[in-house]
Order: sequence, then structure tokens, then C-alpha cells
Amino acid sequence: MSMTFTNNDIDSGLGLIQKYRDAFDKYQNDGIIEMDKRVKYRFDFQIYRMEDILPIVSRVIPPMRQSTYSIALIKKGAGEQSIGQFTFPITDNSLFVVPRYVIHSSKYTSTDCSGYLLMFDIDFFLNSSFIKDRIGRNRVLKNPPQPYLHIDEQKARALAKIFECIIEEFTSGDEANREMIAIKILELLINFDRFLIKAELSVKTVNFHPVIEKFNELLERNFDKYKSVQYYADALSIHPNHLNFLLKKYNGTNAKQSINNKIIVESKYLLSDQKLIIKEIAYKLGFEDPNNFSTFFQKHAGICPVAFRNSLNKRMTGTFG
Repeated sequence: MSMTFTNNDIDSGLGLIQKYRDAFDKYQNDGIIEMDKRVKYRFDFQIYRMEDILPIVSRVIPPMRQSTYSIALIKKGAGEQSIGQFTFPITDNSLFVVPRYVIHSSKYTSTDCSGYLLMFDIDFFLNSSFIKDRIGRNRVLKNPPQPYLHIDEQKARALAKIFECIIEEFTSGDEANREMIAIKILELLINFDRFLIKAELSVKTVNFHPVIEKFNELLERNFDKYKSVQYYADALSIHPNHLNFLLKKYNGTNAKQSINNKIIVESKYLLSDQKLIIKEIAYKLGFEDPNNFSTFFQKHAGICPVAFRNSLNKRMTGTFG
């Protein structure tokens, strides 16, 4: 049984965090908590201060995954964070990103912590073509060679100002501030990319499997033409079971899930373009029958393509104010 609630059930900005805590307690025996299933509340954007949410979750976030992205800046704190195959210490001025559907967990040694947690869905950016394009090309949101950094005080202060600006825009209750928030999130992601480059991180210096990098490149080029696991396994000269093993180990999803997730993300981008009819989108994505595309989208996105398109301009409801 899952918990379902609406915007009206969120009495304050921390209402969602309390629902997460309830799910942690109730479904801790799941092993990995599927938050989309256990907490059925759709949001496109949320931001919190760590000092407000840690006392609610009692310092421990069990293994979980969800369809949203997360960016966290820990200004002050100590503990341990796991994201996919990476486990690293939480220290002062830690910066990390959790891509969608990647398994992650946290253990803080104390609630004496300060910083920021930002969660967002890719849908948040679909109404701005400029931001949508930049977000789509941002490597931090795909499979970064390393999803975390320990940065210096100067960088942390600069990022904290961006987070504070987002909080100010968010709490103003003005729906017109949506694009400014999107721009500021993009600024965070660009800075993260730059910090990774300056730190000279590469797949050679971190625990990152080259087969996964090649699979991601193949998928980026061929998802609209080839949707079978066998095709990608053959292209990589490995057995499909081994490809599934590697993807599960390093990304937290198997090959078929990875392919489907890519198609859904691209579908949402195309559906945000009001000039394209559903049939055109289906053909662009390699579906010979538009009905098959609609069935696929309904199954994996939980909503039909037409309803999703109609909802894009209504996503502000309950998010601000």
C-alpha cells in the first residue's frame, strides 16, 4: 500500500519531508525504497535548508531512488553519503548531485548541520527552450564520472548565494519567478561542471567502468532506432546479462530500464514542443505505430502523452505560495 496525498495535505514546506520520513519508517524492509511508488506526490521543484530537514528524518536516509534529481550543498556537517557505486565522507563544504533513478543513502553523525537540498524534475524546465537545451546537455545530470566534490570555502560561499536566491524566489509566492529559479538551478549545474573539470576528474581517476561510458554514448546516439538490450550488448561485444550486471552495479538500473528512461526523457522534451503532433513525436522516437508510443509512455510515465502535454502549463499549481 502506498501513501497518496495532494498539495492541500502539505501544510508547510516541510510537509513533504515528513511524508518521506513516514515512508522511511514504513518501508524500511524494502531494501531499496522506491519513492515514486511509496510517496505519490508529484512535484517539479522543492528546496530546503538541511538544518530544517535533518531533525525530521533523524539523520538517516535509507537506500532509495526516485525520478527527480537532487543537488545538495553541505556547508557544515559530518557523515557518509552513498550515490550509486560511490561512498564518500560528508564534510564541511561537500557538494553532490543525485541523478534520477540512482540509488542513494545518507548517514549524518549529528543534526548539527547546515546547507541546502534542492530536488527537481526535468519537467520543471520544459517551458523554456533555452534552459531545456542547456539542461539536456549538462553532463552532471547524466552520468558524471564522480557525483560529488569537496570544495573550498570561497566556492561554497558562492554556491550558497545561489541557493539563497532560489529560496527567496521560491518563498515569494510569485509564479512569475519560475524562470528565474530555473536559471539559478542551471547556474548551479554549470558551476558543478566547471568544478569537476578544474578538479581534473576523469574516468581514469575514479571508479567508473568504461563499458558504462560506451553504453551511454551508444544510447545517446541510437535510442530512437534501437530499443533492444541485445543490440547494445552486441555493439559492446558483451553478453546482455553482463551488461545488465554492470548497469545495475554502477547506475542502479538494468539495461532495459536505462533504455526506457532515456526514451521517456526525450519524449517529454518533444512533448513540450507544442508544434509537434503526437504522431510526429512517435515517429521521431522510432515507434512505427503512434498507439504503441502512447501505450509505452502511459506505462512508464504514468500518464498519457496528451495529458502530459496539457499538464505542462499547469505544473505551477501548488508549487509556489
